[in-house]
Amino acid sequence: MNKPVTLDVNGQSEEVRTFGGTVGDVLDSRDLDIEKRDQIKPGVDKKISRDMTITVNTAKEVSLSVDGKKSDETTHANTVGQALADLGVDAKNADLSAKPNQKLKDEGNEIDVTTAKDLTIVADGKDHKVSAAAGTAKEALGETKLKLDKDDFLSVPLSSKVSDGQVLTVNRVKNDTVKEKQAIEAKTETKKSDDLYVGETKVEEEGKDGQKQVSYKVKTVNGNEVKKEKKDEKVLSEPKAKVVIQGTKKKEAPAEKPDDSDNGSDAGTGDGGSDNGSDAGTGDGGSDDGSGGSDDGDNSTGGGSGSGGGGGDMSTQEIKDMLGGPGSKWYQVAKCESEFNPRAVNKSNNAHFGLFQFKIATWQSMGGSGNPIDASPQEQFDRAKKLQAAAGWGQWACA
Repeated sequence: MNKPVTLDVNGQSEEVRTFGGTVGDVLDSRDLDIEKRDQIKPGVDKKISRDMTITVNTAKEVSLSVDGKKSDETTHANTVGQALADLGVDAKNADLSAKPNQKLKDEGNEIDVTTAKDLTIVADGKDHKVSAAAGTAKEALGETKLKLDKDDFLSVPLSSKVSDGQVLTVNRVKNDTVKEKQAIEAKTETKKSDDLYVGETKVEEEGKDGQKQVSYKVKTVNGNEVKKEKKDEKVLSEPKAKVVIQGTKKKEAPAEKPDDSDNGSDAGTGDGGSDNGSDAGTGDGGSDDGSGGSDDGDNSTGGGSGSGGGGGDMSTQEIKDMLGGPGSKWYQVAKCESEFNPRAVNKSNNAHFGLFQFKIATWQSMGGSGNPIDASPQEQFDRAKKLQAAAGWGQWACA
């Protein structure tokens, strides 16, 4: 029997009448070039029934590019929109090279898709959200009101492809000239003088640093210094050299251990300021040959300035502290010799002086000048330590 059917080929429908028994018979009667990869619904072996619809969608070649990623695809879709859906491409809010309802050809179809993306552009400490079908960083930046100054740059090249969820950063670049004041260090000049002993120095002129102004070209990125280049400098004030006098006078060699007293004392023993403040001399009388103080140390000496006398520019307590306190041997020697009086004079012979009852000759052999009682307690202590290092504790019977 002659039966009416609807034949739809690639979206184009027409009504045909056929005496054929199967779908294949209908297709043969229409002289259609059908390939195995074409899509036919229902199948070619399906029996014909009245008013049935036969759908034929031929296979079509598509050259597809999605966000720059290219591929060759095959689809049975008839339009661009259908092809994208068939190939699993989300075309919502996307930018297409062809309209969605554009018909596809069997071959030679090209479809470029730029999908919609959500991106964040960080600039000037703020986040700028972008939702657009942007394919490159430049296109994404163009969706905002942000501008790049001459030296500014993005965290990626403007031509680079972007992806959904990507974060881009605008880097602000500044090139400034900065001026800084810096010190010019003063030099030190040395002069020789025989007014001072070898090893002694004295500052004749203190000197003063100068000052200069230095100009730098400084490059910062987002406020952080990345490059600093010196361009120029100008002297604002010249430095003034420091002048130091350096002694050249040689000191006399330490005297050999003398034998002019029973105990070999160079300093001259004898309690220059005895516990009872007596002005009496030592048992040996502090003889002119340098011996001072008795062998057994049981006779007191005189403290010419009075027993327990003051320490000039130091108090008695400060002198005691300098000597190391009651537990120190120096403390015991000074107490016995002078009762801590730096101006003590042995009046029994007028030949032993100061905290440690130096003879003048011995004092000068240790580098001292003048009379020990005219020297500070600190200098007397220094000379005494020098004598002890050279000749031992035997210089003082009190030790």
